[in-house]
Amino acid sequence: MKTVYKLLILLLPLYILSSCQKDTYEPSLAVGLWKQVSVTEDGVPMTLTPEQGTCKLLIDGNGAYRCYHQSFKSYNSGNGPTSFYGTWSMLDGKWINFTTDKWELIATLTTDSDKVVLAHKRVAIAPKDTITVIDTLKSVQKQWAQYHIQSRFTILQLSKTEMEIRLKTFVGEKKYALLFAPAPVDFIELIPAPAGKPIYIPKLVTDDNYWIIRNELQTLKTYVFKFKKESY
Repeated sequence: MKTVYKLLILLLPLYILSSCQKDTYEPSLAVGLWKQVSVTEDGVPMTLTPEQGTCKLLIDGNGAYRCYHQSFKSYNSGNGPTSFYGTWSMLDGKWINFTTDKWELIATLTTDSDKVVLAHKRVAIAPKDTITVIDTLKSVQKQWAQYHIQSRFTILQLSKTEMEIRLKTFVGEKKYALLFAPAPVDFIELIPAPAGKPIYIPKLVTDDNYWIIRNELQTLKTYVFKFKKESY
């Protein structure tokens, strides 16, 4: 009996090691062209916009990747960007990291009685008449700041044909970071865009939507992204 126990003790580490190895993946499996086919939020399937339903990732073996989507194609008179670049890496065969652009809300209110500060401008409506309107360009530039961040996803499945990855993040992070294709309704076009700046930026923050956006940026959800490999 003692011999049996000794054998079990010796074999247990090998069993644990082999079990762990089954849950790890080789970086080479991630290389290729992937089409996004579904996204879930806390286990509930999300309705994808046409832009999100055709989102593709081209993952290169050199650590770079390209994301293709049509969310901003209609901007700039139909010449908006459709290709976005970043880097990727895999950690311990269990996590995959993607760098992406993130928009952070700068506008801050502390109480319900506070008001969002907006920039205004005068525009002519007749030869001698003008009216005051919101200057959207100046306003959103003061409300949002763009950063480049790295997001770490847990690999749930990675094979030659399928990739399924999970990320726990805030609802607002999902909406206002380019993961992987944003919904066009959440962004506006900057007309005219400053030289060297993106032509898109998150929606104008007003008294009507400020607390909604703040709540989105403080509500954690778990997202699962599923991709199918395509030939290219």
